Formats: sequence, structure tokens, C-alpha cells
Amino acid sequence: ADFCKFHDFIEKKQRPSSVSISSMQLMANIGTVDNKGEEEQLLPHLSKEAMEELNKNGYIVLNNWLSDDLVKELRQDVKDLRSKGKFKVAKIGQDSTNKLNTEIRVAETCFLGGQKLQDVPCDARTRMYDILDNLRQDLSGNEVLNQVDTGGNVVKGAPALDASLSELLYAFYPKGGFYRRHMDAVEGSASVLRTYSLLLYLNHEWKSTDGGCLRVHLDSGKDFIPQGEEPSFLDVEPRGGTLVLFKSDCIPHEVLDTTSERMAVVGWFNRPVTSADVNSLATKDDKMRAVMLLVSLSLIAYGV
Repeated sequence: ADFCKFHDFIEKKQRPSSVSISSMQLMANIGTVDNKGEEEQLLPHLSKEAMEELNKNGYIVLNNWLSDDLVKELRQDVKDLRSKGKFKVAKIGQDSTNKLNTEIRVAETCFLGGQKLQDVPCDARTRMYDILDNLRQDLSGNEVLNQVDTGGNVVKGAPALDASLSELLYAFYPKGGFYRRHMDAVEGSASVLRTYSLLLYLNHEWKSTDGGCLRVHLDSGKDFIPQGEEPSFLDVEPRGGTLVLFKSDCIPHEVLDTTSERMAVVGWFNRPVTSADVNSLATKDDKMRAVMLLVSLSLIAYGV
């Protein structure tokens, strides 16, 4: 079975060529996590049903996944970081090919992580890290996400997701911003480690005239729609608190043109590096990056 083609979830005869899913109400379950402190912190968890939907269709959309209060605090964090010059003009491409191309992408980004931005601390950002790592743990090696054949036999087990390799950033799209159709995991680059992509929207009172929807392409292509194939897609409204999660190597997507500022947390959960990954990388620079990742992981594993 081709697990990257998830067209069967709606019969082709019945499926429109484009759909808006602002009303989709697939909700994450809320679970309690014991932090071994005086207080217990509520963290959102993915339900089994949500994981089954992700595995079947290649993506899920979870409305109201973050509270309004936390979304508001993170939105203010974006504004504060931009005022302090922490955002940079976003580029495109992978690894050594990364370059500026304003015909494909107009946006700003600020890279996130526990060891980054320590000179600009933010409690809301720290809570967001905990929430997203909890999401990673829900997904990591979860048998619900195994790929199986029509007989129910496991073809490929769900990969473990390495916390030390998770990537996170804030993305800010100005008026007139966009990001044309692309894939997140590209063969021959270090991005092949990306297993799941996430977008967590921070926009306040978004309306249709603001633009900037995420377009999830449902055709059989990658960076481009195959010649002669009819367009088929879903448009996801970037309302604050909405989480979009999808398989990085299966889902071509784009950010449509904005007419208002647009903010989101963007990230990738990555599987561990293997020696096969190092050998398959396209350029000498990319191979060196992968080797350094392997060395770093080895040092961590042996407590150096």
C-alpha cells in the first residue's frame, strides 16, 4: 500500500476539488501529567482517534488545541522578539542550498529551543516547549502509527522521535507574505530526518479577508502538481490555537498570500540519524553536518 497517498478517506466521486476545513472539530484529549511537584500541569494529548486519523490521511487539524490565554502570551512573545531584532528574513532550501528567494517565500523566522533566546526568557515559551515535547512523546514509536498492509501486517513500525533533534521556530508573515508549494522532507538532504511537521497558529480574531490559509495539497505530486492532474486541496484557516500536524515526507503544502500579519509556531519532529542517512546525503557539507549529529548523539549516549 502507498501510505503517502491518503485520497481514499473520501471517495473520489464525492470529494470536491477544494475544501475548507475551518469547521473540523477533531479535538485532542486533555491528560494530566505528574511533574512530581506540588502542582499537576494539564497538557494536551493526542487521542487514539486523532492518531488513527493522522496515520490514515497523512494529516490532522485540531482546533482550540491551545488555550486563548497561552496563544495571547505567545503572540506577545513574537512581538517582543521582533522588536529586539531576533527575527531574520526567511530563506528556502535545505542545508548548503539554503538561500533567499522572495518569489517562493516572503516571511521572517526566529529559531526556538531550550538553549536559544536565553537572553530573552519567556514563561509562555517554556510552557509551549513542554506542550510540544509532550506531543512528540505521544507520537514517538506509537504502534497506532505503524504502517500496515491490507492484511493487518506491520510493514513499517512508527519511528522513535529524537527530542534532541526537534526543530522549532516562530514564523511571521507580513502583509503580502506567502510560501509557495513545497515539501518539508527532501531526499538527499538532512531534512529527510523530518517525520512529522507541525503548525500552531497564534493569530487573533482571524477572518477570511486576512488570507494566509494553509493549503494542503491532495494530488499525487510533491513540489509541483503532476501534468494533467486536476488540483485537489484543503484550505486550513490559521485561527489562533489551531494545531496542524502532518507527515513531512507525504504532504505538499503552501501558505497562501496574506493581507494581514500572520503568526505561527512551526516545527518538525525528527527520527534519529543513521549511517545510511549520512551515506545518502547529496553534498559534502550535508554529510559533514550529519556526521556531526552522529558524534553529538554518541557523546550524549555515553555521558561525555
